Amino acid sequence: MTKLVLIAIAMILLELSSVRAGEAHLTLAKGETRRLELIENPSTGYVWRFDRAASTNPAIVRVVDGGFVPSGDESEPPRAGAPSLRFFRIEAVVAGRARLVFVEKRPWEKQVVRRREVEVRVR
Repeated sequence: MTKLVLIAIAMILLELSSVRAGEAHLTLAKGETRRLELIENPSTGYVWRFDRAASTNPAIVRVVDGGFVPSGDESEPPRAGAPSLRFFRIEAVVAGRARLVFVEKRPWEKQVVRRREVEVRVR
């Protein structure tokens, strides 16, 4: 139980430092793939989505939602209300620059609670 609490706190602190740090920057070679990880709490309905319409030049990459992994010890079942790790796979397709926008919100609501931008350069 203590291990689960410590993992949850570490995940929250990691996300807070990422948000404060601002935008992420990736430099990829054509064909290279990176994984973007974001903390979410799907039991509340708030999930991260790639916002293609708000992104700039997203055609230079392929973004795939890889799903989420519940936090906690593998020996324990996932707990309702516990944070999870959502991950996206970003694959470089053609050379160029893009700004990818990811938003956290409930699918049935318009209000975005968090936004993350990732600058990508494909060489």
